[in-house]
Amino acid sequence: MSKNKTVYILGAGFNQCVNTDSGIKPPLSTNFFNVILKNNNYDNDKTKCVYEYIFKYWKKSKRELSYMDFSIEDCFTLIQLQLLESKTYGDYETVSKLLDINSTLKFMFIETLSQFLSFSSSSKLMLNFSNLIYKNQSNVITLNYDCNLENAIKTSSNNSFDFSLCYGSSFDNFMNKPLYSWNILKLHGSLNWFKYVYDNDKTKVILHCDTDDDEQYKNGSRLIEPLIIPPVLYKDYGQEFISDLWIKAKNILSSCNTLVIIGYSLPSTDFGIKKLLLEAFTVNKLEKLIIVNPNTTVINTLKELTHFDKPVVVCNSLSEFLENLRFF
Repeated sequence: MSKNKTVYILGAGFNQCVNTDSGIKPPLSTNFFNVILKNNNYDNDKTKCVYEYIFKYWKKSKRELSYMDFSIEDCFTLIQLQLLESKTYGDYETVSKLLDINSTLKFMFIETLSQFLSFSSSSKLMLNFSNLIYKNQSNVITLNYDCNLENAIKTSSNNSFDFSLCYGSSFDNFMNKPLYSWNILKLHGSLNWFKYVYDNDKTKVILHCDTDDDEQYKNGSRLIEPLIIPPVLYKDYGQEFISDLWIKAKNILSSCNTLVIIGYSLPSTDFGIKKLLLEAFTVNKLEKLIIVNPNTTVINTLKELTHFDKPVVVCNSLSEFLENLRFF
């Protein structure tokens, strides 16, 4: 375990330090469609079912989605609840339609996040933060699916950083390497984690690298999809591989003395994180709580969840945090 007692929790707001050449930033839960509708790839026959579904229940057209706030978490959750209801009543025609909508929306979600990876290593803020993590060997708990941080660490470490050793658990295609003493725990899964189901119905979790040859997994196996937990109200944290990460996260938080929470605003669909914090700090008492977020409404909630009774250090942005780090 890392000797560094500072732990970072990262939310979607953390990635706002990354942007494309045209200035587009990774989407947040409320502006997802604002971002993707700038790209014609997400306005076609394949995605038509998603827009029709949203118009049916929220009465928002594609034009309105291009500039209005809309919660993708609400959309995923409504689909989830309707799927449960349709299965209960044996309405398998509706189940099939909902599965198609859910799969398409998930594909749009994954593809959109993946497009920002190449820009993460050109962000000065991201590189500075990644260098801080790598140099200090700090534990990171993240609710993000993307690999922006890992990619930036690899760049700032001159490629000495190994993706396969940082995630707190061994993958089936990297079983013989000792893991790092510090972790990047991705509690909702990751875009580069895949579940494969073999002919004997045995499931394996594979770490996919850019150099991987997919053909090696297609002989007697079937690639399912990235191992991620979508932003829904009822999340399955008990599934294999993911559950071990939550246990490790709780252990790490239970022994840290400084907690830095960056770009995370505790959405209603993430009660699992509230549970994690409440349980981790039943005994452990923080020395410092640092919140990096322009939304100051989360301060009191986070103080209550961590039972922190001292003044909180608040920074408006990642740049402010990094510039003043020596004073904390």
